[in-house]
Amino acid sequence: MEIEKLVARLAGAEQKSAGDALVTIGGPAVRPVLDVLCDEGSPVDWATSAMVLRRIGRPALDPLIEAMAAAPTPEVARRCGWAHSGLEIDDLSAFVPGLSHPSPEVRDNTAYVLQLKGTAALPYVPGLIALLGDPDADVRRRVIWALQEIGPDVVPLLHDARRSGAGRLRRPALEALAAVGGPSALDDRDRALVRRLIRVKLATETPESMHLCGTWYAVPSGDQPAVLDAFDLSDPETVTMRLGASAWNHDHHAWSGEHRSCRRVYVTPRMDGWTLIFGEPFDSHDEEVDPAAVQGHCRELSGRFGAAHWYGASCGDSWTAWCVAEKGEIVRYYDIEDPDDQIGSHSAEDDQVLPHIDAFPGGAFDGVDYNDSDAFLARYLQVKKDLGIPDSAHATTFAARASVDPAALGPATDVQGHGVLALTSCGREHGHPRGALDI
Repeated sequence: MEIEKLVARLAGAEQKSAGDALVTIGGPAVRPVLDVLCDEGSPVDWATSAMVLRRIGRPALDPLIEAMAAAPTPEVARRCGWAHSGLEIDDLSAFVPGLSHPSPEVRDNTAYVLQLKGTAALPYVPGLIALLGDPDADVRRRVIWALQEIGPDVVPLLHDARRSGAGRLRRPALEALAAVGGPSALDDRDRALVRRLIRVKLATETPESMHLCGTWYAVPSGDQPAVLDAFDLSDPETVTMRLGASAWNHDHHAWSGEHRSCRRVYVTPRMDGWTLIFGEPFDSHDEEVDPAAVQGHCRELSGRFGAAHWYGASCGDSWTAWCVAEKGEIVRYYDIEDPDDQIGSHSAEDDQVLPHIDAFPGGAFDGVDYNDSDAFLARYLQVKKDLGIPDSAHATTFAARASVDPAALGPATDVQGHGVLALTSCGREHGHPRGALDI
């Protein structure tokens, strides 16, 4: 009866004292608190009950695993997983049996616990490596994240798995090696294997639309050595177009690592007469675009190649920008965030509205629920048609008219030669970023 009363008090102003009392009681309090955690209609905030279980520690481990495995909804599984991942248990070996649990949710969350512990989880890496062949994709992905956080000491164990482990582990162990340490973590045999695979893929590769988020340059040249020299790039490694695009997107979106986005650049093959350079080839570590630097690079590059373009686009918001230089002079510069600082004009924008301009009249969307995307789009298209409002310009529409739109690559794109990944000055100092890439 005392436990039930304390659990009820978790919903009120006395939640701290009630929680402290339940933690003191320990094991006998686990089931009543867990019942509240799993009850989506309970007046007790789920985080409050989860914190009590976390503080109780070891007695809550097995009941939480059972509840996670039997969770009737994703929300209940999430709550149990959150409590499980923060249990105050000093002995990490207590968690390890969860790696072989029948429930993928439990295996995933146990790997997450080890991920959170970093290097302290090194003794339990063999159990993680065994899960690289797990039938559940989420578990496999979580294991790689865990190995990354545990750190480079896992590399020898992954090499062992490549050479002497079960056959089903050899390929995912290679992916894990790249994820943990990048190309430098591969031994000579594996590097040769990857290069052979790239050569095979190159023979039949067809250009594909690229996911665009970040900045890139374009120059009207197919002279790859000259392009590498102009951008101060070195150590080029032949790659498929898919691998190059994967590297650019990986590096731009990586959430950890020093100089994560400026170590290497993807230089495309010549496509419809242009070579595109994706990444941050110049020594800029500023998160914001520096218009003066962009314009300076374009001037210099255009003096060498006759013309040079720079583009920017974001997959997370409406940011877009472009710059065009010809024979050492800026012809056009535009950034949606600084429209007052634009320079010149360009025919590639003809019959389009610059994206910072709202061409729709006031009241055009009155009565439309902005949370209803289908209704909003229908009204948008109708008003646009009725009033003859032009399309908005964007880096991709500009590039499609002025050079090459990477989002529109396909079988009709004329491709000459092969692309490369090459190191910048930061890459020469720090090496390739870690991370597995698509080939």
